[in-house]
Amino acid sequence: MPATLCLTVDNLGAALDIDRGRAVRPDPDEPGLAIGLPRALALFHRLGVTATFFLEGWNGLHHPDAVRRILDHGHEVGLHGWVHERWAELPDDRQEVLLWDGTAALRSAGANPSGFRAPGGYRGRRTAAVLADLGYRYDSSIERATEERPLAVHTLPEGLGVVPWRWEHNDYWQYFMNPSGGRTARQIERSWRADLKAQGASRDGLLTLTVHPFVSFVDDEREAVVRRLIEYALAQSNVRVCSAGQLVGEVPR
Repeated sequence: MPATLCLTVDNLGAALDIDRGRAVRPDPDEPGLAIGLPRALALFHRLGVTATFFLEGWNGLHHPDAVRRILDHGHEVGLHGWVHERWAELPDDRQEVLLWDGTAALRSAGANPSGFRAPGGYRGRRTAAVLADLGYRYDSSIERATEERPLAVHTLPEGLGVVPWRWEHNDYWQYFMNPSGGRTARQIERSWRADLKAQGASRDGLLTLTVHPFVSFVDDEREAVVRRLIEYALAQSNVRVCSAGQLVGEVPR
């Protein structure tokens, strides 16, 4: 099989700010919602690619129009917690409540989420079992025990597929959290291009790209990094571009 560039988008609206105590209500002018989302949808439409948007369940209540807009463009909607909690720090019972509520909220907006990504990256102990009970097909979180291994789609004991990813292919981490200091757009583009080229040289290679509307799609230079990486992937005979749901759908269960 060819290598894969898996396109994923995380976070929407003021959900993160609400969890951190920086906001108390929805903000229709939040840059990621007002500027980033339309630009992301327009770019993906021009390039003819499909992505998975992992959204906080809170958005199903407060921005159902945005959820429907993503679906109307042919993209997949997955769950990303309730208001971008520090997921792995939550008690098991709190995780379960938020999974049920978040799923119900996204469904009320017209989505039928089959994939989950833990806010903060790490899944937690009980999450997979609850996701299975809710009918989810896959998880796209980081497993601490395996995060240093080569990326490969696999199946959990609970029957969920796993679409893994790395921090270095996350735009927010690169621009704001890199231990070596924030990277420039040019540096990130070179790194991502080299990594994708390396994956293309290996059978079943995988690069899961994680971008945020308020990071890569409110700035022309950063958006160009995403655009050129996708264009590069589309030009390669040994690389295909797809959503997380499309990728995990190919894994036998």
